[in-house]
Amino acid sequence: MRPIALITVMLALAAGDAARGQAPGSPRQAVEAAAEALGGRSRIQSLRTLTIVGYGQIGQQNGGGNIDPHPYAPQKWTNVGGSTRTIDLQNGRMRLVQTATQDFVFAYERNMRGIRSDVRLDGDIAWNIGANGAPQRVGDAASRARRLDMLNNPIALVRAALDPAATLSNLRTDRASGAQAIDVTTAKGDQLTIGFDTRTRLPAWVSWVQPDTNLGEVTLRTYYTAYQAENGVQVPFGYTSVIDWRNTVTWRFYVDRVLVDAPTDDLTAPAAVRVPAPPPAAPTIQVENVAKGIWYLRGQGNSTAFEFSDHIVLYEVYASEANARAIIEKARTLVPGKPVTRAIVSHHHFDHSGGLRAAVAEGLEIITHRGNVEIFREMAGRPAKTFPDALGRSPRPIRLLPVDETLVLKDAVMEVQIYRTLNNSHMANAVIAYAPGAKTVSQGDLVDENWDLVYWGNSYPETVNFWKLDVERDLAVHGRINTYRDAIGHLRRQAANAKAFCEKAAAANFSVPGCPVTNADF
Repeated sequence: MRPIALITVMLALAAGDAARGQAPGSPRQAVEAAAEALGGRSRIQSLRTLTIVGYGQIGQQNGGGNIDPHPYAPQKWTNVGGSTRTIDLQNGRMRLVQTATQDFVFAYERNMRGIRSDVRLDGDIAWNIGANGAPQRVGDAASRARRLDMLNNPIALVRAALDPAATLSNLRTDRASGAQAIDVTTAKGDQLTIGFDTRTRLPAWVSWVQPDTNLGEVTLRTYYTAYQAENGVQVPFGYTSVIDWRNTVTWRFYVDRVLVDAPTDDLTAPAAVRVPAPPPAAPTIQVENVAKGIWYLRGQGNSTAFEFSDHIVLYEVYASEANARAIIEKARTLVPGKPVTRAIVSHHHFDHSGGLRAAVAEGLEIITHRGNVEIFREMAGRPAKTFPDALGRSPRPIRLLPVDETLVLKDAVMEVQIYRTLNNSHMANAVIAYAPGAKTVSQGDLVDENWDLVYWGNSYPETVNFWKLDVERDLAVHGRINTYRDAIGHLRRQAANAKAFCEKAAAANFSVPGCPVTNADF
């Protein structure tokens, strides 16, 4: 080699080394550097499929299903096994098959044995494969969520950022992680932020904003760890997702194997799901007059309405904004001219407080156990600007009336006594509403005749006996109206089922949460 040529080559190599050692000066350079670190731009853009096999855990209700709303209450987890995620990189398709098993006691044997799911995406078409093998289209919200889920992988993520139709901006240093971060708007219009490791240039994390029924909206961030080489590309073997509420871990995944360009099934959406899913139907609320001034409102979750002299009080605003608003609107028609002014919320679990933000937006005062006050303030105080809900559109402060052990609401026409529940391993800070005139109890999660199992069956009769209540009818948030005697009968049957389930598990030398059952004698 001639000296001048040798010098040229050496200068080129030195320039390349210098470029690799320097921080990228633009969002595009950050993405290009990540592509090289992953295995080279041409290599990752030539990939056809990724198949990621492993297991993990999902945080129950994003941390809102724990026994207590305290930030350090033990997290409940759902174990995810046999998880196989297939990504068709060239066609924008994905399939996720896994079995979810609750690692905590609950009311259905199937949840504790494991439920298999098969969810899919083809472009903007999201659908599920049912237990009967039939495909079923799901709505636009699921489509967006699955597009983002498909991008929650460094190779898919960088490929999307390399797309000429993507917009890259705002190169900066992320203070929390020290990573170099950029904002990305994908060709589909989805908005993400990517953080790059300043040493390896590999994607360190991705984040995005998503709507949340209880929290308005949350920023979710997934961290990628344990990168290893697989068939010429770098892939992470650890995933951890965290939301910006209490730094809650919502998903963690352990990779067993990554298959690159392995044969896969055809993930094209079948003709049966190409017709758009109809918009969700508005909740239908059925009304049953239980006694003078007391109505049972049946929706996606049930509520009780109590008529006082000049207002109406609800027990429970369950599930969602749509259901809560439908319940409130129906309650307003029960006695024309009487406003709905208060809602008693049984406990903090995110299904039972799913309508909290809607109730606050409607101006209702919230009555709940004092142990739930702080979490309810947090929930109602969060903004929802990207995905505005009712409270995001019309912000107002939450008004709370705490209950310690008892609280009596009484005027000339109605009396409702509110009591704290006792000895409950499912929810520590729950309240019931007892109407002594009608001898009814309104309750959430103490009993549901549809449950298979119960591990806290003692709580309902112990609460009733401790407070010396004369109960004839049970008005359940889940289920239907029962006599109190029948309600206790359901609990005894379900507790016996739980004991039998534990016995089967013990005979198989298999460990199951909640075994042996200790709350079955009542």
